[in-house]
Amino acid sequence: MKTIPIQLQSHLEEYATTWCYLMRVACVGKYNGVVRGFTSLDESLVYDDGDGAVTYRSDNGFMPAKFQQEAGFSVDNTEVTGWVTDEEITEADILAGMFDSAEVTIYRVNYMNLSQGHEVVAFGTLGETQFNENSWKCEFRSIMQQAKQPYGKVYSLTCRNQYGDAKCKMPFEWFEATIDNLGEDPMLIFVATELTQADGYFAPGVIEVLSGANAGADMDVDQFFEGGIVQLALQMPMPFQVGDTFRIRVDCDKLF
Repeated sequence: MKTIPIQLQSHLEEYATTWCYLMRVACVGKYNGVVRGFTSLDESLVYDDGDGAVTYRSDNGFMPAKFQQEAGFSVDNTEVTGWVTDEEITEADILAGMFDSAEVTIYRVNYMNLSQGHEVVAFGTLGETQFNENSWKCEFRSIMQQAKQPYGKVYSLTCRNQYGDAKCKMPFEWFEATIDNLGEDPMLIFVATELTQADGYFAPGVIEVLSGANAGADMDVDQFFEGGIVQLALQMPMPFQVGDTFRIRVDCDKLF
């Protein structure tokens, strides 16, 4: 059952109201501990929901599309869009997955009197973020989405195990190396002469970047050539630099 503070409820029942939405985003993964705030108001404000004061900014945008809520077990959903700035949210942050699976709480407050408290409009997580030139868009999914996820064994034509786990039983070994040279596209191709394996050894494979501008990010390996030439499946958020360190391992194509 939803509860609304009495003072806020009284304000919402008035003929003229001064309320806005606040969206609190708690990031996970490499951005764990980072909290970002957005508001539908035309200027930024600071609000403490009980977990610490957060600045809810208006300059990064917060434009939720039609918000769908159901009384049953359907998943509440909407799309949230905004734009990139040079300060709070950069292009590199978006491409590195800053908002992927982030925990989201959407509040409604009286921006003229924040002491009235807040109404929790929605709670859930963000899906994969899409980036287009200078804007971003991500789908909000309510917590009911978790109840629709399959649990237990699922039968499929491809292998369901994670490479190297107890059921897979294949050897799981990381190889650390340093980038010695860069290819035509420094966000996609690089050379690490420490890797002396034969052609195709790390295809398919996975890398995790340990230092440099892409530190903490990972990516699938598309091709590997003798001499330590690595070509990734997709471009990294930032160009590699000579001296960046990473680790690489063999992966599986999931086919029997």
